[in-house]
Amino acid sequence: MSTDFSIRVASLEDKEVVTQLLKASYPVLMKSRYSEEHLSNILPIMTKANPFLLSSGTFYLAETKDKSVIGCGGWTKEKPGSSEIETGLGHIRHFATHPQWTRKSIGRKIYQRCEKEAKMAQIKCFECFSSLNAEGFYRALGFKSVKNIDIILVNHLKIEAVWMRRYI
Repeated sequence: MSTDFSIRVASLEDKEVVTQLLKASYPVLMKSRYSEEHLSNILPIMTKANPFLLSSGTFYLAETKDKSVIGCGGWTKEKPGSSEIETGLGHIRHFATHPQWTRKSIGRKIYQRCEKEAKMAQIKCFECFSSLNAEGFYRALGFKSVKNIDIILVNHLKIEAVWMRRYI
């Protein structure tokens, strides 16, 4: 398997391929830290592409030469779940890598694109709500844990996560 890939800005037209990527990635990569029962409840919510992110101009896809989408992720000025914006603060959003493509710097390259673009937008600090299984990935990027949190998804469904921060 070649490790050649490029990073491009996502659009609303990518909704289906992003959803497919999330459905391929999250069940496999999250099972190390969440029970099968819990995943069966939360994954139908978490594995849908977010139209706001897709149209933000700050959500990116990693794509192979044959146009297969193997990774995604992005950032916004808006805090997840709200329209709240704090000057200088950006939020890392909805990262995923296809399980067959992990450990090939895909997530890191997407993050580097996020950081480069965010700096140009006067962002000084990134925060993210990391799933438990992704905490090591974000630590490797220089993020520090703030505290463990529960994120309410919908209808009282929640996921345990780690609130993390990195100054850029």
